[in-house]
Parts: sequence; C-alpha cells; structure tokens
Amino acid sequence: MSRIFTAEELLAYDGAEASKPVYIAVKGVVYDVSASREFYGKGGPYEAFAGRECSRALAIMKVDAAECNGNLEDCTEKQLKTLDDWIAKFNTKYTVVGKAAEPGSAEEADAATRRAAAKPGSSGKWQDEQVDMDEIRKTMMRQSPFTPGLLTTLVIVGLLTALAGYILYIDMTGQQPLEPHTEL
Repeated sequence: MSRIFTAEELLAYDGAEASKPVYIAVKGVVYDVSASREFYGKGGPYEAFAGRECSRALAIMKVDAAECNGNLEDCTEKQLKTLDDWIAKFNTKYTVVGKAAEPGSAEEADAATRRAAAKPGSSGKWQDEQVDMDEIRKTMMRQSPFTPGLLTTLVIVGLLTALAGYILYIDMTGQQPLEPHTEL
C-alpha cells in the first residue's frame, strides 16, 4: 500500500533530522533519497529539493526551493526530456515510498483527515500508518481481476486446450494414442 503524502507531511522528511529519511517527490512519486543524504540532506547541494515536489526545479535545472513544485505548463520539450532523464535515474537508484497528493485535491484532504484521526504514539508524535500483510493481500485480491473462480476456469480451459491439441496431433499424424501404463 502506497502512502499518500500531503505537502506538509512531505516537508517533514527534508533531511533536517538525521534520524529521519530524506524524501523528494517527482511528478507525484515520492522517493527515499536517504542513500544520497550528502546531496539531498542538510548542507547538500540539492537540499532545496528535500521534502518537496521538485519536478519543475529538476526540469529547468534550477536548485531553488521557490521552483520546487509540480507546475510543468511552460516547460519546453527539452526541459521535459531532462525531467524524464531525472525520473529514470531516480527509478533505478531510489526506492519509491509513496505518492504526493496534489495541493487542494480531494486526495490531499483524505490523507490529512486519515492522519488527524490516527492515534498518537507513546512519544506523543503522530505515528505513520501500520499495514499488515493480511490487509495487503485482501487489497490485492479486491483489485485483481483474477478471482479464484476465474483462475480455476482458466486452468480448466488450458487443460482442455492441451487435450484438444493432443487429439488433433494424433489425428493429423495417424499415430495411435499412448496406452496408459499399468506397470511400474
């Protein structure tokens, strides 16, 4: 289950605290860039990107917190290609940890409401959502078009197709079907 980050929640992962991971968002995908904390963390050359949606800044190649947003409307084809190159790099180098909600979207409002309803942890800080494997399996089964009944049907159709192919082969070659072996 991917976590949805509001802009405010994403900013909490800006590299200011050494004990927390460093996240950045590119085209709505949130990456854990902690492995390159020396670049994205406090004092690093790209610290302006940490904890923010930085698609525009990457596209126009400008390290400036004011350019860290998802607005790509006036970007040139060359700038969009540059952004795609950055995304390819992030996809191979870093782990995706969630999705950034668009500011003002219903998704952002839902995420904020869920977090506000969460219970505080023993430290007094709001804890991240905990997800167990059973919940993940149930979610995947609900989203999968392959229900157990459909899978059974597909297996039966596959076996019948193989049998029909075998019968057709026997018929076309004029061979006798294989006799069942009773001896070991």
